Amino acid sequence: MSILIGFICILLSGFLLIVKSPRRTPNLFLAAFLTLTAIELTVWLWGSSEAWTWLGPIWFALGKLQMPAFFFFFFSTCFSDLRLKPHDALHLLPSIFALILSRPGASDFGLLSALFTPGTTATWAFSQATYFAYMTAILVLLWRFRTRFHRHYAGAPSEVLMWLTQLAAASLFARATILVRDFSAFNAPSEMSVALQIFGALLALAITTWIAMKSLLQPELFRNIDRRLLRLEQPIPAEDRNDLKRLVDYVETERPFLNSELTLASLSNQVAMTPRELSELLNTSLG
Repeated sequence: MSILIGFICILLSGFLLIVKSPRRTPNLFLAAFLTLTAIELTVWLWGSSEAWTWLGPIWFALGKLQMPAFFFFFFSTCFSDLRLKPHDALHLLPSIFALILSRPGASDFGLLSALFTPGTTATWAFSQATYFAYMTAILVLLWRFRTRFHRHYAGAPSEVLMWLTQLAAASLFARATILVRDFSAFNAPSEMSVALQIFGALLALAITTWIAMKSLLQPELFRNIDRRLLRLEQPIPAEDRNDLKRLVDYVETERPFLNSELTLASLSNQVAMTPRELSELLNTSLG
């Protein structure tokens, strides 16, 4: 089953890489995450080979890149003007440490070596802590985005926010299943451990299939940028600044707010704009 899951992940990665889209950065991060997931799931295909001595540290190091890729997918999707900065390279440190400290003959650096030695309890605990730290950052990011989006577009739905929230929830549910499986391996009967392993595999297959169906049924999530997201972070265009100045001058001069029957439609007519243009101008410029 892991071969099937890995195959679906690779297909999705290929789709994200070749599709022509303004959403290039989010698609690249999601493709990277799916590819890294495929590598992790199919390790048993080549994990017993003679080359494992040097492939093992590479596989272990690549696993440390999964959550950074997942996090930056969310970040670049919410804020489409994201630009990586030099300090973002700090996310690579766990992978670099893993590559150096897990190689054969590596020096012993005490606790640091224990955290990056495959198969140890310390490594397992560190991996779980890393996952939940990134997921906490993702949930905070989604909350910030939701707050800002609804402040600018009150009552307007966001397919992007719904998709990201569902993906985060699916990831958390899958991780909870993994934790239960790992704990049961020590305390529960072997039959229960096997059942949880099967359930975990089916869940992983369901999540990857769901993402694949999303790409088929809602391709706009991967191909198009919601223009409302751009305007949350980008400066106000010159044309909008002119419209805003004209609106402010009109309000200060004519004082239309004194009219108790003033509506958006009537105000837009007075300033020679459509109601939609006026609404967007107020939302993006004044919040």
